[in-house]
Amino acid sequence: SSEFLCRIMAAASAECRPTRHVAPGGSDEKSGGSGSSGYAYLTKSQIDNSPSRQYLLDTFHGDVEKAREKETLNRRVSCAFLQQSGQKLRLPQLTIATAIVFYHRFFAHKSYQAFDRFSIATTCLFLASKVEETPKKLKNIVSATYAVQHANNPDNKPEKLDPESHEFFEMKEKILISERILLQTLGFDLTVEHAYRPLLAYVKSIQGTRDLAQIAWNFINDSLRTTICLQYAPRCVSAAAVYLAAEYLSGRQKQPYVLPPHEGGNWYDAFQVSEEDFQDVAKQIMELYEKTQQGGQCASLSNGSHVAEVMTQRRPEAEATKSSAPAEEKSALAQSATGAVSDTANVPTPASAPAVATQLACNGEAVVQPKTDANPSELIQDSVDGTSSPLAGEAAEHPRKRSRPVI
Repeated sequence: SSEFLCRIMAAASAECRPTRHVAPGGSDEKSGGSGSSGYAYLTKSQIDNSPSRQYLLDTFHGDVEKAREKETLNRRVSCAFLQQSGQKLRLPQLTIATAIVFYHRFFAHKSYQAFDRFSIATTCLFLASKVEETPKKLKNIVSATYAVQHANNPDNKPEKLDPESHEFFEMKEKILISERILLQTLGFDLTVEHAYRPLLAYVKSIQGTRDLAQIAWNFINDSLRTTICLQYAPRCVSAAAVYLAAEYLSGRQKQPYVLPPHEGGNWYDAFQVSEEDFQDVAKQIMELYEKTQQGGQCASLSNGSHVAEVMTQRRPEAEATKSSAPAEEKSALAQSATGAVSDTANVPTPASAPAVATQLACNGEAVVQPKTDANPSELIQDSVDGTSSPLAGEAAEHPRKRSRPVI
């Protein structure tokens, strides 16, 4: 409406580049660096004090727990909305992930009071499609997002909107104006590093299995429902995803799925992260499964209800085992994940890799710096089945043209 346009234009004129906060001790120490995009990661305290959280605190009369739960729910619902809309538009997962990161960054600096989250989410998808070089027409994006938002007709609105209607025209105008606000809020920093490429490079380097890559990939997808992307660098998320995938596969095999050491050290040294950081990421992902399982919404997650149930059952057992283990056994527990579920077919463990494993050639270049225009599916070759993995065909549809470091 005209009132919305006037309000958002006023907000646009008052906007300025957001202040970049650095976590205590420096972003390199806490979050694995700021990345090539220059984005400085936020601490949990900074996220708790964001404008969106403050607005919800006021709404719930200072009830911190209710405000936190409401914002968590808002972000998860909005991310699910973006995921479904992106899939409806047949956008690559990389584009959808970029849109979700844009959304999280926006509401780390802005309040739900001033901006409708579904309009901003649609704007993020529109901008991400252009940034990731998979553009879609605005009218198609508006139609798809409107259909997803009103799929269950909660307010008796039709699932399809007439492209020639005045309402459709106003929705397009909102997105175009919101795009200016989004760009300013992001500080025009549109480069987003994702955890997929460090994951694939690592799986390739250890000659890992298709299942390890597939399940870890899904853990990365699900991590986007949280604010992890605001707190940690992609390589830290990759390490956590590999760790959780190894835990799950340990249960399937009824034996530890051992991740080979990196140059004589810990396996996670390949990602250049600390155990404390990737364990915190893993913990936040597990909390996502626990809460969504309570709400009966696990089916909407990439790993689904089966993996969620397995992991939530395994976690207390693993913690009990770890706390009772002797000191000399704890380091071994950190390098191998154990669990107990499922009678599905065993999956072979990755072969023990020597120190040079992480330098295996990937199209003629070292794994730590593979060719950026190579297909993601090629990075793990036979480890990932091209017909049943989300990695399949994506690169052919969306080749990477910008140079981006992997780890």
